[in-house]
Amino acid sequence: MLELSQIIFGVRDLDGATRRFEGLGFEVLDGGVHPGLGTANRVIPLGGQYLELLGVVDRSQAEQTPYGRVLLERTAAGDRLVRWSLRTDHIDDIAARLGLDVEARRRERPDGRLLTWRAAGLALSLDDPTTPFFMQWDDADDYPGAQRATHPNGARRIAALTIIPADPHRLTRWTEGADAPVRRREGTTPRLLNVEIDTPRGRLVIPG
Repeated sequence: MLELSQIIFGVRDLDGATRRFEGLGFEVLDGGVHPGLGTANRVIPLGGQYLELLGVVDRSQAEQTPYGRVLLERTAAGDRLVRWSLRTDHIDDIAARLGLDVEARRRERPDGRLLTWRAAGLALSLDDPTTPFFMQWDDADDYPGAQRATHPNGARRIAALTIIPADPHRLTRWTEGADAPVRRREGTTPRLLNVEIDTPRGRLVIPG
């Protein structure tokens, strides 16, 4: 299995971003905090995928980590798409093929439950958000995209992620064999352009 997992919006104010996405017709769930990183998230489950709102909740702590510093830098001028990932059940094989290290990650939910997973390619995705990182959940039942949510706008799935890649050849290698609706565009400034969500009334386009 290798498929689109999450698309991450870096936000300056989690509560404000939550209200904004609720205004677009999404149910937004509190995802909890990332221990030691100074960040927290909100989750918008979409079946096999999810949108993540990621924000700094402890600036002094976030400034001590590369993840927090990059998030603060990239959201300094406003909320924006900052990263995306692919979900797999064979992360060691992918890491070996691409020459990546695998690291353990965790998040504490509001109910106190500790969620754990392994990730690869995180450091590169911080430098180049157009290249995905990889995730494998230790317990598949903990996968955020599988949480139950009722979206008033009827959102069903992520229909497309449009990217101007920094390195088209690397993007091809990283997404080889993946079930991921990625659209490539040419341009001088590499970035994640937008996300399209399928709804009964058509596609909802969220700019990056």
